[in-house]
Order: sequence, then C-alpha cells, then structure tokens
Amino acid sequence: MFRVLLPALVALGFAGFASPAAAGAERAVEALFACDTTFFQVLSRERAAFRPREVRTIFSEHQRIDIVKFDPPVEVLGLRLTSYRQETALNYGLRPSAFSWGFQADETPVGVALALRKYFPGEKPYRGTVDMLEPTNGYTDRRGRLFAIAKVRLEGESGANLECHSGREELGNIWSLPDVVDLFFETWDSKGRWLAWIGDWLD
Repeated sequence: MFRVLLPALVALGFAGFASPAAAGAERAVEALFACDTTFFQVLSRERAAFRPREVRTIFSEHQRIDIVKFDPPVEVLGLRLTSYRQETALNYGLRPSAFSWGFQADETPVGVALALRKYFPGEKPYRGTVDMLEPTNGYTDRRGRLFAIAKVRLEGESGANLECHSGREELGNIWSLPDVVDLFFETWDSKGRWLAWIGDWLD
C-alpha cells in the first residue's frame, strides 16, 4: 500500500511548485510591469526560461524593431509567449527619442488582460479599447512610463503585445536599450542575424 501511495504523494507535492524555467519566466513578466530598467537585469538573469530561435532586426524610416522568436513558445501566467521585442523611435536626426519593450502573446489584448488581472486589482482594472488597454490601478509612480496591452502592429502577426513605453529622459537619458543578443544569448554568431528593411509596417 505504501509503495502505491508514496509516488502519488510525491507527485502531488511537486505539482504545487513551478519548474525553475516556469518560475523564471514568471519573474521576467512580473518585472515588466514596473516599466523601469531593472526589467533587463531580471530578463538577463532568467534567460534560461526562454529558448530563442531567431533574432530579427527591422528598420523603418524612424524606427528600429528587434524581435527574438521563442521555440517553443513559453507558457506562463496563463499566457503563451511567442517572442520578445523592443522598439526604438528615432527623431529626424536619427537620435533615439522613445523606447518600448516587452513580450508578444498568442492571446488577444482582452485575453491577456483577463490573465493578468490579479496584478491590477479593482472594479475597473483597465481603461482603453479592445485594441489597447492600460491598467487603472497600481504602478502609478512611474512618471511618464506606461505599461499597456496592445494589438500587434506588424503586418501578418496576431495576438497582443505586453509592452512598456517610455521616453528617453524618463529612463535616465539612456541612448539605447540593451542589445537583445546580450539579453538572451551567452554566445552568438553575428552572421546569423537577419536585418530586414521595411517601409510601411504599421497597419
């Protein structure tokens, strides 16, 4: 009898604990909500939770977009994360003026908002439209930094972006976000990076 019960009890005990990779992915997503540069430290520390498949760097007239695709997608907090991305807005002198960064999920913006509701409590936790939702409570002292759940903007994509937006000055006058290669890879073959130029990438 004990031989039968013991494996079952052990299995039940471990079922209550997330794997190290799942816990790392959860910490990375939670660090995103504050929209400050500590997120990049957490992401670099927890990169073992993500399996990057490819890196794409896309340039438009006044924007640079870096995308890291995950294979397989990462299941965390009831979401299916398919990639990490960060964007740099460039002014007419090609100097950075604003940044955004975060994850892309398979779910719709409304689906993401429902999955994350425990982090944004209240009777009306979000404001906005079905295409872009912003929390109404919590993280109110960010001074110009915004977390949002938004419809994807690149043509041919689906799902939602969990993203932070900030001007350069609100991040301490930094000139660039950390390179995505440094965030996700210990070593990297630079010849494998795909650079794509597109002109009209917004819907």
